[in-house]
Amino acid sequence: MSFAPKLALAALISIAGAAQALPVLSSADALGWTLSSGTAAVVAGPADGAITGEALRFTANNDNAATRTLAQTISANRVTVQFDLQLDAGSIENNDFLGLWLGSSTGPNIGLKGNCDGAAGCNGADLFVRTTGSGGNFTTPVLLGQTYHLFGLLEKVGGSATYNRYSLWVNPTGAEMAGLSGADAVFASNSGIGSFNTIGFRSVNLDQGDVLLVDNVEIGTVPEPASAALAGLALLGVLATSRRRIR
Repeated sequence: MSFAPKLALAALISIAGAAQALPVLSSADALGWTLSSGTAAVVAGPADGAITGEALRFTANNDNAATRTLAQTISANRVTVQFDLQLDAGSIENNDFLGLWLGSSTGPNIGLKGNCDGAAGCNGADLFVRTTGSGGNFTTPVLLGQTYHLFGLLEKVGGSATYNRYSLWVNPTGAEMAGLSGADAVFASNSGIGSFNTIGFRSVNLDQGDVLLVDNVEIGTVPEPASAALAGLALLGVLATSRRRIR
């Protein structure tokens, strides 16, 4: 087998075996966001650790603290969500909240919900994920000045027409993101939402002096395995045709 078909076959295997998200939104600055009072675009400095460049800064409470409309409506069965989060000042108390919502502020949420809202046996976990409701599944205490990379996978499973499972990884490895394995928290319940074209951050119970930074918000869709395989086969066909023409 010549080099080109070998390369195409390798690409096919890679596409079929790993989660290759197609980007819908990649935002490392405040462009495109509508910000409420108490939310600002700031330039992070050396004291802000891994948060660099322009970031969103949250200091007050609002269901629509920062919102934006996506360039397209998302209805894919699997959607990836990721961003960096840092407590820059203040302290985390029960039910201090900053969540990235999809579709509406009461829809699927991922982010910070302090100390499991005081639930027994919480062990100080502050990061959460949920498809609906006011609870969530939790992991990982949040420490002052430390940056956390949150990676979520929102899915329609079991033939559902609406999103009904949301998984959260905190500071995931590349292998975990590629294989979508080893989630730190998983929430399963019907969201009632089958598509969305708006996203936003909701902040609740932040006290005076609390400062949260968010950076590098990304939304993507994961192709179905059959679609990914067909894309790989199409690549093989194009390369084979090119090879015949060269001869």
